[in-house]
Amino acid sequence: MERNMRTSLIMALLLLCTWSCSEMVNGQQQQQRRRQQQQQQSCRGHHLRAQQPYESIRSEAGTIELSTRQDNDELDCAGVEFIRETIERDGLSVPRFQNTPELVYIVEGEGRLGVVFPGCPETFRRPPFGAGQGECQRRRRGSGQEEGEEEEERGSEEERSRREQECARDESSQKVRRVRRGDVVAIFAGVAYWWFNDGDKPLRIVAIADSSNYQNQLDKRYRPFFLAGSSATRERRERLGEGRNYGGNMLAGFDTNMLAEAFGVRKTTVMNLQENTEGRGPIIRVTEQHRRRPGQNVSLNEEDTQDDLPSTENGLVQLFCNMRLRHNADRPEDADVFVRDGGRLNTINRFKLRALTHLNLAAERGVLRPRAMFAPSWLSCHAILYATRGDARIQVVDNRGERVFDARVQEGQFLVIPQFYAVVKRAGDQGFEWITFTTSHSPIRSSFTGRNSVLKGMPQEVVMHAYNISRREAHELRWNREHEFLILPPRRQEYERGRSNQ
Repeated sequence: MERNMRTSLIMALLLLCTWSCSEMVNGQQQQQRRRQQQQQQSCRGHHLRAQQPYESIRSEAGTIELSTRQDNDELDCAGVEFIRETIERDGLSVPRFQNTPELVYIVEGEGRLGVVFPGCPETFRRPPFGAGQGECQRRRRGSGQEEGEEEEERGSEEERSRREQECARDESSQKVRRVRRGDVVAIFAGVAYWWFNDGDKPLRIVAIADSSNYQNQLDKRYRPFFLAGSSATRERRERLGEGRNYGGNMLAGFDTNMLAEAFGVRKTTVMNLQENTEGRGPIIRVTEQHRRRPGQNVSLNEEDTQDDLPSTENGLVQLFCNMRLRHNADRPEDADVFVRDGGRLNTINRFKLRALTHLNLAAERGVLRPRAMFAPSWLSCHAILYATRGDARIQVVDNRGERVFDARVQEGQFLVIPQFYAVVKRAGDQGFEWITFTTSHSPIRSSFTGRNSVLKGMPQEVVMHAYNISRREAHELRWNREHEFLILPPRRQEYERGRSNQ
């Protein structure tokens, strides 16, 4: 009997894994077809621009900035939308979900992230706002003497056990993750999540929402669905106060009596759910009594290790509940490319963060020293580059050999680089740091120069005749950078030229 049950369990897990893989493959194939159909018209030749988000939504404790596909040809070509969010100290970005998967990068600050997968257990027992101990624990400790005096009189063992169970339920939730600068975070479509800034400075994040992803079955717009908060006015850089609203509490749209019956609560409670945050927007400030207590933050390392624990639970828990959703891209020891005088490149793909397999997205974190170069290369997918520090001169060339972008990209700007367009970067005198979001979970990068140069992989005679150059020139072209890979440190004369231009 036990053997049969074990065999049945193994077969069920195999079927679940097979179904999950087939759904993922079918979904990605649908995504590719949809992306191709939508972009045949939108990816025609045009000049690129380094730009800032042009829509701003101000709230009580922060700001959301957007650039959407509807008004941006480059983003429409890539099939994504760009989001930048700033959450002030003690700010709570209220629970929401959206119709698209998101890939997020933490530019500055630290805080907490809660992600709620349907069906996963509420095993987390720590207050979300870092108060150090829960209200139930304080009540229990404060009433210990009274309970001790009453225990003999009324035998309150069962009552106390019931009260403790209620306290545990009140403080339980699904896992709350610690996030910090450099984290790349994967957010699934339709999954509710929230951010809270318990640090000492603003929590700044940038993200792309992949509205061409197969998980989005609505139109090609990014649509956030807020579970709380209130709507706020969208403002554009060129004309302020358009009057269009952003967000809005979904519960406010339901009939009060029906919600009261559905939740099993009083009507006044439902009215509070619908109206209590009116005028505060989607980012609200946590009130004084709920703010964190200094020195009682949970350490980053303590919560990091919980993401990697092996699971012995059922298939649902293995697939989603214990899934790692973040990976820090700012660690030099984790760099895929490291050049002492040039910089480094950290790639976050599905091999480092398995959740990206389901999103079909990835990221690259790059750091260039002053005057260093990132070799001319191209990616097998669209890329959205966001400058996090410094500046760089960037050139982009299309399939006709025309330079569609040649300018300096500065901190706070983003640039869309279409699929297969070749790009080269040279850092300015202060260096250059950036994050690139890609529309493939394992993009392939090809380079013109360096150890993995495509020219080095060709016969020398092919290079000679293709470019009509001498044998010596072809040899130098193929081998002069053979010991370098993607990141090229500045030559001495170039470094001196940069210093003289200051």
